[in-house]
Amino acid sequence: MRGNGFFNLFSRIYNWYLKKTDPIKYAQKIGVSLGEHCRLNGSPEWGSEPWLIRLGNHTEISFDCAFITHDGSTWVFREEQRYSKVLRFGKIVIGNNCFIGARSTILPGVVIGDNCIIGAGSLVTKNIPAGEIWGGVPAHYIGTTADFAEKCLKETPLYDERQLKINRRQEIEMFLNTDCGEEKNC
Repeated sequence: MRGNGFFNLFSRIYNWYLKKTDPIKYAQKIGVSLGEHCRLNGSPEWGSEPWLIRLGNHTEISFDCAFITHDGSTWVFREEQRYSKVLRFGKIVIGNNCFIGARSTILPGVVIGDNCIIGAGSLVTKNIPAGEIWGGVPAHYIGTTADFAEKCLKETPLYDERQLKINRRQEIEMFLNTDCGEEKNC
């Protein structure tokens, strides 16, 4: 029995270490289905049924996101005989080429289509069609990914790609202080 306790402690420490150092490997170990070229910034909270979560290819999850695959609120009425066997679970499916903003929460049964963006701090309670941007609490439609891409293209100033790789901070500060090539008075 004593050896089993040591193994459990070692396993918990290893899982904590893996979650912090290699969140992709940790997610796969606990059963999350990850597509190719996914990126996790930090380690999301995968909930108690991580095998119900599937991320498509080239999908990024920002920090402190939570995936909730069950509805724990059924606890409130499960002591009543009529509801004693009520359970609510739902798969979560995130499409290809998506971005889930920091501190967002995805609820059970949600399907997010391909090429979607979820704004930071959002609570996603329902399915989101492909190619759309949603955000807020609860998440609501904001616009299309295509329109946002065009807006970003128009708003991106000219910059030196080589310099950006050499001195990222200086180059970013420079283009934040310019407007149409003219220095701003900051």
